[in-house]
Amino acid sequence: MDQAIPQKGTEHYYQAAGSMVLNVDNFYRHSEVPGLGHCFGGRSGSPTTLFDLLRVWVENGTAPESAPVEVMGLDGEVQQRSLCPYPQTAEPTASATCGVAETDCWSCVDHPRRSLGAGMKEDL
Repeated sequence: MDQAIPQKGTEHYYQAAGSMVLNVDNFYRHSEVPGLGHCFGGRSGSPTTLFDLLRVWVENGTAPESAPVEVMGLDGEVQQRSLCPYPQTAEPTASATCGVAETDCWSCVDHPRRSLGAGMKEDL
């Protein structure tokens, strides 16, 4: 059943919600996990710390600006990543001492082409 949701379906749903509700980020965040299917599967494993971030948001009112997560690679090795709230994406920090498997080596970057509602009709 999960495969019935189109690849950009969650993004489109988030954009539609944002076009109808002011300050949608006060209660709803969308983050894309590279290499992960809609809820499972794909080239990457599932993040393992998102529930803890959600609990802190609900119980303490502290919304995550980014989400340091652990992702299990296909080789079984745990890698550190940062997930960013849409429309931002995580990009590697330019540093000779950083490795791509370290959370501190990623930062959230704005992408104007991915702004809330931008290009939604063309993408459908």
